[in-house]
Amino acid sequence: MPYQHSTPPLRRAAPLAAALFAALLLAACGGGGGSSSDSAPAASAGSDGATGTGTGSGTGSGTDAGSGTGTGTSGSGSDTGTGTDNGSGSTPTPTPTSYDWSALATRLDASVGSDSGQVAGYSFAVAVSSSTASNSRYTRGGGNLASTARVALASASKGPTALLVLSLVRDGLLDLDMPVVNYLGSDISWPAAKSAITLRMLLDHTSGIPYSSACLSDTASTLAACTQEIADTALVFPPGTRFGYSGAGYQVVGYVAQQVSGVAWNTLFRQRIGTPLGSGLSWGDSTQNPRIAGGAVASTDDYVKLLQMLLDGGLAADGTTRLLDAAQVQSLQRSEIDGLPVYYTPAPASAGLHGYSLGWWITDTASHPGSAGPELSNPGLLGSLPWVDFDRRYAAVLLTNSDTDTATSIWGALRPLILDQVNAVPN
Repeated sequence: MPYQHSTPPLRRAAPLAAALFAALLLAACGGGGGSSSDSAPAASAGSDGATGTGTGSGTGSGTDAGSGTGTGTSGSGSDTGTGTDNGSGSTPTPTPTSYDWSALATRLDASVGSDSGQVAGYSFAVAVSSSTASNSRYTRGGGNLASTARVALASASKGPTALLVLSLVRDGLLDLDMPVVNYLGSDISWPAAKSAITLRMLLDHTSGIPYSSACLSDTASTLAACTQEIADTALVFPPGTRFGYSGAGYQVVGYVAQQVSGVAWNTLFRQRIGTPLGSGLSWGDSTQNPRIAGGAVASTDDYVKLLQMLLDGGLAADGTTRLLDAAQVQSLQRSEIDGLPVYYTPAPASAGLHGYSLGWWITDTASHPGSAGPELSNPGLLGSLPWVDFDRRYAAVLLTNSDTDTATSIWGALRPLILDQVNAVPN
């Protein structure tokens, strides 16, 4: 609180001599409107509780910038004479102007090991949008993974797939609610039982197409041949009636995108998403049958650029190149499976992932106290976990070589540490 000082007047009825004596006594004792103060300790670089910024490294490679704030406490003194004079004061706690990621770094490093719930290594990045803090972007690697490591994404490939499809929708090449049979061409024999399936159903896992198909891992095949194999497979439920997670459905999405664009899948992604964002996320060019739902590889930097584009309403970092319409980004934040019974979900029960929209899980609000959400995420089978928070406006990516449950558990421990910092430092 601001320094306050109040000195009651001497009693006017007192004789002049008494008043002079009181004034002399107060001056000798150090009262009369002053206050004693203990100054704040000098700042030390990178320390907790002191103003400053430091750098350090944990296990592995990466950057670790932290800052803290310190406050001095003013003392108070009182002297009593013929009148009473109490002085008190305090220094207001300064608002942090940079993020202290030290607790986050400690928790990340604690995840490395051979015990249950630990990983052999991690690569991590967080970026706070619209922040003026010098360390609003933070990366770190630990164990057997560097902060720049490129890791297999598994199911975290679905979100980028959906972004590419939405870019084609924006340009009028696709319609999410058009039955896919209209895009397949004469090379695919699509059965009548699947005639109602739309691109939206495929992206939302409500098509009834089974979870997988043998051709997904056949790198000698083609997207066309794999799509025909899936077309020949029986549905597990009528289209649009349930939520049933399906990697096979995304293979059909990839074939449709190639058909309408005339460009191979990986090249198409690079042209429409990767290059404009400066992202190296890729399915590779070694096969004509890329695993659309789970075959991409990326670094944390590659992936966080996609998430940043979503926070920026569909714009690339240059502020002028538009990849998606703002309304499309908004649509990703509303679950499209509410009320549908679940046929199959790979999400751990504890993760709070019950909403889904076009390639992205939507987290239950109760799972991220400190943020009103929505929060989108894209967990992968091999321990990759990107997420983006539209309320607190930050994006983060955790890459490990583990499994969904382990990565989800680490995510649950990291999220509140990030929110503590994002909520403490004003943008």
